[in-house]
Formats: sequence, structure tokens, C-alpha cells
Amino acid sequence: MYEDIRKSIRNKTLNPIYFLTGEENYQIDKLVELAEELIIPEEQKDFNLQVFYGNDTTIKQIIEACRQYPFIGNHKLVILKEAQYIKDWDNIINYIQSVSNYCTLVIAYKHKKPDGRVNWVKSLKSKAIYFESKSLSDYQLPNFIKNLANELSLKLEDQAIQMLAEHVGNNLSQIENELEKIKLVIDPKEKLSVDKISKFIGVSRDFNIFELNKSLSNKDFKRSIMIMQNIAENLKSNPLVLLIGNLHSHFVKIWLTKHYFQKNDVELQTLLRLPFAGFIKEYREASKLYSMSELHNIFNYLKEYDLRSKGVRSENTSNEEVFRELILKICLNK
Repeated sequence: MYEDIRKSIRNKTLNPIYFLTGEENYQIDKLVELAEELIIPEEQKDFNLQVFYGNDTTIKQIIEACRQYPFIGNHKLVILKEAQYIKDWDNIINYIQSVSNYCTLVIAYKHKKPDGRVNWVKSLKSKAIYFESKSLSDYQLPNFIKNLANELSLKLEDQAIQMLAEHVGNNLSQIENELEKIKLVIDPKEKLSVDKISKFIGVSRDFNIFELNKSLSNKDFKRSIMIMQNIAENLKSNPLVLLIGNLHSHFVKIWLTKHYFQKNDVELQTLLRLPFAGFIKEYREASKLYSMSELHNIFNYLKEYDLRSKGVRSENTSNEEVFRELILKICLNK
């Protein structure tokens, strides 16, 4: 629906009300910015664009603004930001039933979503464009990065996209900031490799979770321990809980590949939720190297050390030591 709303704003095939809500602020902010930029011509914005904030307005005032005729031109835009602070939401029900034909109302209700059982929310869902912005899952991030890079006219290798996804996580605003910084200093015709991305985002090309997973896939334990030592010395930029979660996700993919090895590459890519087909080969090779009993042991280690990373039976062991012990156990696998 996000892309559909963007398209409707760009094409000015507008709905009278857009209600944007959810815990992921990035998409809400981008839609509000796009509406503010495109719906009203620049020369009319002083007259036909009104922006309100939920902590110092009411729905009655919003409706009054929507009912007022455009000062010039034939359309106006009313934006309500921080709408989660509004108290008199029931007053919007009558407006929903009889909206202004010359006004677009964009409501940004951020950080949470309203109770779907109340009448005003039910009315919005039935009559307005109701968009819930959700956090992207790990497997969705690479495609998001790829699409955003295309919009910014940046070209990234698949592995560079994966590194960016694993380093930044699902903080969409930070991903956009990183890409915009990169755009300022590179040749637009250049295709960015892992080496280039690692330099731009301040990640060691050789010592990161992306490379650790790869070395564990290959059972290159000497290299795995070397990478582990480097990561352990820099845990401030590599939260232990996230590292363990990443390792768990990686070995789940190896287990699934082993279990469903006979599936073709397209089926396996879908099952593993891999963003790029080029990663399938690594998982097929890793699944040959690990036995089911070894994978079972690794999942037990990951469960144990996930609890220890959260303070359960940690015995005052530092996060650095917890991480080192986990990787050593995975390598030794006894």
C-alpha cells in the first residue's frame, strides 16, 4: 500500500483522507513529506496548505480547516502531524461520512496505532485510505535498500547491500542517511562493492558478522576465530544480542537448506527468504559440510548464550567473553 499511496500522490489521484499510523515512522514521514511537496503547487502553498500538530489542536479545528474553501486554485491540503496526541477523535466520524471535495486531509499518527475496535477507527478504515506502517523484517531489508538506492541513482553489488542491511539493521532513516552520504562523494556511474561500502559506513571489510557467517559456512574456523576476536574488541558497535540473532538466522538457513536440499534454487530462495539468488550456493555448500547433529548442537549453544547475553546464568561474564565462548563452541562443536 505504501507504493500505491506514493503513486496516488505523485499522480494527484487523491483520496479525501489518508490516515498513516504504525510503529515504523520512516514510511509515515516520507508520505507526509511527499504530500507536502507535491499536492499543492509551490506558489499556492502559503494559501492552501495548513499544517497542524496534535498537541496543540483538536479534531474540530482540523474539520473547520478542511471545510474552508481554497483561497486560490481549486484544492487545499491539511496535514495533521503527531496525531496520537489528539483527544476528541469521535468528532471525525461525521466528517468521514461527508468529506470536503476540495480538500485532502493527511493524518500522521505515529509510534503506535489506535485501537481498531473504536468507532472512529472503524469509520476511517471503511472510508479513508488507512495505512499501517510496520517494521521491515530482516529478509525485507535488502530489497528496501536496493529500491532506495535505485531512487538515489546508486548502484550497489548484492553483497554490499547485504552488508549494509546487516550493519545498520532495520533503522530505515539511518539507511537512507548512509546512502545519501555515499551519493555525495561517489561517481554516479560507479557500482559500489563490499569494500567501498565498508569504508563508507565504518565497518571493517574483513571483521564483521557478514564475514563471520561466511567463514562459519565454510568451516574456516581459523578465520572465524580471528574475526571473532576483532568483533569482540568492538562490541559497542556490535550489540551481542543482535550478533547472536544474526548467527541463529544464518544457521537456520543452513538447516533449512539441508532439510530441503532437493528443492530447486527458486523454491529454496523463497523458503530461505533470500533477497538475492547468488547467496543460494553458499547455503548449499554449507549444508553439505554440517551434519544434522552438528546443527542441533549449534542451536543449543545459541539458545544457551542468548540467555547468557541477557543475564541468565551469566555468572558476571563480560559480553566479550560470552561472544568468544559461543564462537569457540560453534567451531569445536563437541
